[in-house]
Amino acid sequence: MNTSLVITTINKPNKNILSFDKNCKKKNWSFIVIGDKKTPKNFRLKYGKYYSVKDQKSLNFEFAKKCLFNNYARKNIGYLISFKNHKKTILETDDDNYPYKNFFNDKYKIKQAKVIKTKNRWINIYSLFMKSKIVCWPRGIPLNKIHNTKINLGKSKNDKFFLQQGVCEGNPDVDAIFRLINLRINIKFKKNFEVNTNKSFVTLNSQNTVWFSEAFPLMYLPVTCTMRCTDIWRGLIAQRILQNDNRKILFFGTTMRQDRNDHNLISDFRQEIPMYLMDQEIQNHLLKLKLKKGINNYLDNLNICYESLIKKNIISDNEKSFLKAWTKDYEKIF
Repeated sequence: MNTSLVITTINKPNKNILSFDKNCKKKNWSFIVIGDKKTPKNFRLKYGKYYSVKDQKSLNFEFAKKCLFNNYARKNIGYLISFKNHKKTILETDDDNYPYKNFFNDKYKIKQAKVIKTKNRWINIYSLFMKSKIVCWPRGIPLNKIHNTKINLGKSKNDKFFLQQGVCEGNPDVDAIFRLINLRINIKFKKNFEVNTNKSFVTLNSQNTVWFSEAFPLMYLPVTCTMRCTDIWRGLIAQRILQNDNRKILFFGTTMRQDRNDHNLISDFRQEIPMYLMDQEIQNHLLKLKLKKGINNYLDNLNICYESLIKKNIISDNEKSFLKAWTKDYEKIF
């Protein structure tokens, strides 16, 4: 009852959405679907709650009033709804991901996982989960780091993970460059495998992600960057704030398969250019920031990170109004 699954869609209910709906009912999880202007007006669910644009405007969230249309960051509204409904765990994914049975396993904050001994540098996390020897890299890793595949693993130990990121096989979360040079993609990932990223640096997405309440302030998806950058840049900021507090991130084996929606790969590439050019710069800049310690300072740290990235002209100055609205909504709820 304390768990919520959030997606956003502009499509009619497909087999993936129907599976989410059916299984969330079985688990007694909330299922929240955030629509946009392109979502079919006759969108219906048997169990979950669909929020049309009209519904979103009636929620009395400042962010819902300000957020742009046809923007992936409208997913933030689903997070706010989950916060307001007193959920303790939020899962998120996309409408082109098909959940395996283990996707609906109970989620636990404390997990036992092997610890990555590599410190203070980017790693290609996919290399630990690959079943084949091809070089496959996650969207967002700097291109000159994709061959960072020599990763030292220590012993397994228990730790508490406020943020947990799963891989998704089939057509996984890779960038447009990988897709342009690999027209047929059917990646198989390890299933029952978990690692503690420790002090290494990885990219995080919104494709198969578990958030516990301590990390809720860090869920904010920026509005003004491209759709292909928003969850990656959110992940870089969240990771920096968690590591500042000596908190680790868990990466876990596949619980989903992606049968990707139609995409124009050149359009994807164009949207990913800021990511290719600036992810390393963002990391370098975030590491220089002086952040506050403690869970109670996560929202303040989030604002510190964005204000600094805006000053550096990495993120648009227009982001301020959206972040201010998110901050106001979050503080009103909590």
